[in-house]
Amino acid sequence: MKTVDIIERIEGEAHLKLDWRNGVVKDSRIEFLNFRGFEYILEGKAPLDALVYTPRICGICGQAHLLATVNALENLYKNANIDLEVTKKAKLLRELGLAIEILDSHIKWFYMFIMPDVASLSQGKYKDYQAMNGSKWLDAIKVASDTMKGLAIIGGQWPHTSYMIPGGVMCDPTLLELATIENYIDQAIMFFEKNLSGVSISDYMSFNSVSNLDDLRADLKDFKDLSFEHGLTNIGKSYDKFFVISDMLGFKSGRIKLINAGKINLDKIKESDEFSFDAKDKKQNKKKYSWAKTVKYDENFFETGPLARAMVGGRKFIKSIHKEYDDSVFTRVMARMDEMAYLLQKCKRIIKAVDISEPSFIKPKIKLKDIYYAKAVGSIEAARGSLMHEVEIEKGKIKSYNVITPTVWNLGPGSKSEPGVAQKAIIGSKSLKEATITLRSFDVCSVCTTH
Repeated sequence: MKTVDIIERIEGEAHLKLDWRNGVVKDSRIEFLNFRGFEYILEGKAPLDALVYTPRICGICGQAHLLATVNALENLYKNANIDLEVTKKAKLLRELGLAIEILDSHIKWFYMFIMPDVASLSQGKYKDYQAMNGSKWLDAIKVASDTMKGLAIIGGQWPHTSYMIPGGVMCDPTLLELATIENYIDQAIMFFEKNLSGVSISDYMSFNSVSNLDDLRADLKDFKDLSFEHGLTNIGKSYDKFFVISDMLGFKSGRIKLINAGKINLDKIKESDEFSFDAKDKKQNKKKYSWAKTVKYDENFFETGPLARAMVGGRKFIKSIHKEYDDSVFTRVMARMDEMAYLLQKCKRIIKAVDISEPSFIKPKIKLKDIYYAKAVGSIEAARGSLMHEVEIEKGKIKSYNVITPTVWNLGPGSKSEPGVAQKAIIGSKSLKEATITLRSFDVCSVCTTH
């Protein structure tokens, strides 16, 4: 096997090992070698300590980890048959923070990860997308940074905010502050219209056919043209099965296997460490090669993320692209950019729905440390896909904590009988560039994978 170091431009390091035969990748292996150990760190800690630790799992999607943690802690109350009240205002502010973080991630991923690689396929024609100093890169950094200022208004800081707690949020935005957040969203909408799609967001949201690809202008037109020129519509295809764990932000939870969508049962999510290192095992096992685990639903591999959300939710534009090009790199990237438009409009609706007269926080009647035993799950949709936190407390302390991230769903090491989602997508690549673009289409994040 030939080993390639994949170093992302913000975060995420991995080794990509490729087995070549007659100029084609016949087997692939994705190795994540930087152990972090948050799950072990949390053992024995007070439950509320998780609100400080888990947002630091990732510098890009800490908001998602915080919300998954809060949901899990609040479900501890529910499972212990203890009433807990959370106002609509608090729920909306949580959703707003998550939506803004996903928008920031989508912008950075397109302009800083995937598009520089795709543009480099056409030797010099698309220099504006060059990594680090291209004009497109610099414009994207500005709008992403400005968008995150909206999150900082309600979160107090970014990254690693901890403003969500059981019972609500620790912020009470004024009408002026909400208007300021909306202004940042409006700037992002202008960026989407002028720089990314080249059409108004209302016109874009009316797209419902693959033929609407011809209506794209600006940077998405460049991506479309490059994709057709270099065959990105034909590469990166995997199991074509999709999984969405939460209906927060208006997404529809469910799974698609073959054609039909179905409901999900969290009990059918199973992790495996068949090829994963164990921090408590002092013996070396040659078949184990990564800190990433493998996760399946009902014994099947599923892709998670924006493409899955578009497919399960029935977004007509992306479903029509998928019908033509399957779960290719092209379809996967288009789905993530499509979600930007949806979330920008969702943010506007959330802001208008916030009633500032409602309380932001209602103190729980019982402290978590006074609950003798309870176990719960918190699940949400993060930028890269489905995220689940499992927590078990005993005698007021965390007995166990488990995190299943989107990158484990998509980039896990697979099983003995079949490769993982990204591994399968890479198999069949005819060049190193093709293999790395396919890998990046899933968004590499080693810190989430090896949490």
